[in-house]
Amino acid sequence: MKTRKLGAEAVLTERGGMATIHFPRLADSRALKHAVSTRVGGISRRPHGSLNVSFKVEDDPVRVAENRTLLSRALGMDLSRGVSLDQVHGDRVLKWDQAGPPPDGGPLGKGDGIITNLPGVPLMILVADCLPILIYDPVHKAAGLAHAGWRGTVGHTAVKTLFAMGEAYGTRPEEVRVALGPCIGPCCYEVGWDVKDEFSRSFPWASEILAPSALNRWKLDMPQAHARQLLEAGVREENLIRSGLCTVKHNDLFYSHRAEASSGKPTGRFGAFILLGG
Repeated sequence: MKTRKLGAEAVLTERGGMATIHFPRLADSRALKHAVSTRVGGISRRPHGSLNVSFKVEDDPVRVAENRTLLSRALGMDLSRGVSLDQVHGDRVLKWDQAGPPPDGGPLGKGDGIITNLPGVPLMILVADCLPILIYDPVHKAAGLAHAGWRGTVGHTAVKTLFAMGEAYGTRPEEVRVALGPCIGPCCYEVGWDVKDEFSRSFPWASEILAPSALNRWKLDMPQAHARQLLEAGVREENLIRSGLCTVKHNDLFYSHRAEASSGKPTGRFGAFILLGG
């Protein structure tokens, strides 16, 4: 097994040909298991090579199932019992309060945030440029995951997930630790007038996260937009963990919809996973 630091606060672990990352400051592994998978170490063929974990991108479902089995072994999580979402780029947050996965084995429902306080139940979201946000409350022993592209950023999906934990479990923003995972970075995320206008209407500090690029184009800093929202909601700076990893620049490790996908050629998905200990 090999480990090395990757980006600002992520550690990359390579074991048996598989690569995964985690954030040491998020939690002790006895209290919380968590990880972000990469594209390395699975059996999917091009254009999904190789550790695609999504059944919804026209990959061979047998290979996707085997990828999830391989990842389960590497992470020490049984992903066949995992709880996922039908992600729709919205702001709905769902709560899981039953042992084991949904009865039909499918997604819990349409949403982009998921929370639980049950130990032993893996939560998962899938991404390929959007931002995965991992939230851990060590005081009330609760966890959450959120998925956000630019629409989820404008919709405050991460903050709504945090507030949902407060309503359900008593979570306080100043007590949580939050990790902002790999996503398309401000170096590579170019948007047009429509997105710029949405951000300008939503945030008084929008000019700080939008840098002029080409004519009528701007570079968007999605992680910083989430950091600003979470800090304003009461999360402490010292408890905010930034991966600093761009999925386009690190396309050898992560799937990137912007860098790879085209009409009739979807790319794969990597995942963020979180599991409360007993």
